[in-house]
Amino acid sequence: MSTDPDHPAPLTCPACHSDYVRRSRRTGLLDRLFSSFAVYPFRCQLCRHRFHRLQKGVTYTRIDEDRREYERLPIDLAVTLSLGTRQGQGTLTDLSMAGCSLGTEIRFEPGDILRLQVQLPDQAEVVDVQEAVLRGLHANQAKLEFLRFKTGDEARLQQFIRERIRQGVSRS
Repeated sequence: MSTDPDHPAPLTCPACHSDYVRRSRRTGLLDRLFSSFAVYPFRCQLCRHRFHRLQKGVTYTRIDEDRREYERLPIDLAVTLSLGTRQGQGTLTDLSMAGCSLGTEIRFEPGDILRLQVQLPDQAEVVDVQEAVLRGLHANQAKLEFLRFKTGDEARLQQFIRERIRQGVSRS
């Protein structure tokens, strides 16, 4: 662990030991109290674990433009989406462990629960997101939050995101 105040050690997730963590929003009185003592909430972008860390000498300013808990990685992947008997194709344009944005010509309504099947590169089997709620629509872009995966597919998606990070995909 670094003791140099000008170069602090990177934060790592206590659950999966990834250094791909992001400052999280304060969600209650306890978070606000902790932050007055320089103990801030963080969220692992891979395993979703939320934790607190002491950050002496660090001040975080609130940015209202992007309130997401997870960073989204730019991506271009084929996806099949369905709602009941309606089915169609789309293209993922960004992806995180919590959700995605995708382009599609199919019309859905905010609040609809969709099923997504994402074809990852170099994998024969699709990642099956059994339930994803449509949070928003703008033009032909759907914003989805993942709710439930087929057994084992969340771990496959996590591994894919981890590999993309190692390959140097930008952390916007």
